[in-house]
Amino acid sequence: MTDRAAAAELASYRAVIKRLPITLRASLNSQLAEWDTLFPFERERVQGFFRGVVSLDAQAFQALFSPLRDLEGKMGVANWDFSVSENTIGNASLLARSANYAEWREQVSRIYTAVQAAAQSSQKPSIPPARLIVAILPDNLPYEPATLWNKWGGRGVQLSIDGDAARITELLLRGPGSIPGVLQKQGSSDRSDLWLIDAGSALAALSEKQNAAASLSYSALRPLTDRILAQVNTVPRSIADTDETLAGIRNQDWSPYCTPEFASQAQLRRFLIDLYLSGNGALIFSNAFVEWAASEAIRRSRPRVLFARFGMRALPKPFTGIAIFENQQRISALPDVDDPHGSAVDASILARYILLAAERYPESGQTEFVCIAESAKRAYVVVPQASSYGWTDATHATPEQIAQRLIKHLLAEGAGG
Repeated sequence: MTDRAAAAELASYRAVIKRLPITLRASLNSQLAEWDTLFPFERERVQGFFRGVVSLDAQAFQALFSPLRDLEGKMGVANWDFSVSENTIGNASLLARSANYAEWREQVSRIYTAVQAAAQSSQKPSIPPARLIVAILPDNLPYEPATLWNKWGGRGVQLSIDGDAARITELLLRGPGSIPGVLQKQGSSDRSDLWLIDAGSALAALSEKQNAAASLSYSALRPLTDRILAQVNTVPRSIADTDETLAGIRNQDWSPYCTPEFASQAQLRRFLIDLYLSGNGALIFSNAFVEWAASEAIRRSRPRVLFARFGMRALPKPFTGIAIFENQQRISALPDVDDPHGSAVDASILARYILLAAERYPESGQTEFVCIAESAKRAYVVVPQASSYGWTDATHATPEQIAQRLIKHLLAEGAGG
């Protein structure tokens, strides 16, 4: 699409937004303002919404949106200081304080469901591609093989790995027939189809085609993380001032604190800033960073393949402010001490959270999930329910066999068959 055609497309969307109820406008305008930093899946979702809206005739449009307009009148939205240009904490606060908030949420959900159905009815059905998520518990984290998967719910299959468990990731990312090459042959053209999210830098070192992946390394991003953390701790208590401060952080040029490659990737930079400002532990702990980044990548880009590699974190230092996101290295003169046991507990729990996050979306029907515990030489595999093959409990397999099986799934069409 040419720049002129893209501009015309966005202008047509803005014209549609002006016809919508007030409380729907902020989110849509925010997405259009950030169009260049949206992932393809996010753009397609926005385009689908507008495609659904414009497919409605005048009577259907009126019937769909009038109940929300009436509710906004009841809520007094016209008298609010409600931003229609961007999502703000102020907007969220105004809506949440309304006595009609629950009803408002129901109306918005009803609208989006109806618009999505209208958009899909005009599209030709397509075969959904197979997907893969690989969570890695590295060999420096201690695990007891007999109890490792006890809290994973029992839906998956436990595998014993005959050989070097770290070889599985290497085989998947490097060499003939590896995942980057498979995705390229299948027509993948965007980095967001393959994510490499790492507490350290092992995944980036393994990948032979780094320019074909969305790669995030907590250790490599530490200069940027520390700088943003310092600014987050200046956020005031006033809602209006907080909105202004967070907007300033989002719009600041962070390139000087990024690696040259990362500085050139607008989508990943915006993703990372949004991640850091979402109020989770990604700014403090490497393993929290891995889990939140993976969950957000799944939500926002629906990748074909995602690798999430956890790591060793330092033991939390006494008398510091972890709860309010303080930099542990700067606030305490005590030296960092590795916490193998705590890191292992964190990583195992957070790896399962990635699985649970993926299962929230329809794409889980095509997604195979594997968690590899390198030190225990064990793996836990969850296959799509519609898959035509499975793994046998207590299976022993070599790294080569496991990697080949996972790539076979990725090559399959439909629901992982």
